[in-house]
Amino acid sequence: MPLTAEELLDLDDLRKPTKLAVRAWKRDVWLLDPTADVRDDWEIFCTANANKRASWRAKLASLLVCDEDGKRLFSDADIPRLGKKSAAALHEIWQAGTKLLSVTDTEIEELEKN
Repeated sequence: MPLTAEELLDLDDLRKPTKLAVRAWKRDVWLLDPTADVRDDWEIFCTANANKRASWRAKLASLLVCDEDGKRLFSDADIPRLGKKSAAALHEIWQAGTKLLSVTDTEIEELEKN
């Protein structure tokens, strides 16, 4: 039997944040289980910055890095400072984050062209 609208809206379908050991920092961070809204924020950022130099890894980190309870640690205002952090560390977050966001290989190839 299919779900009703109310049953679907009431589903607790988000996973707890994922702990990621960031080797470059020798510390752990937590990554959100992204909602559809977070995925949409990512896509809007990508569309708005197509063919531009953009802080892709910093934006993704700002969307996904959270505390253990799932509260985001960063806002868009933090992206410039995040962009100044270790490339190795942000790349580790990028690798895990693109999987969580279900970013396709084709989407990543498009970003790499910029």
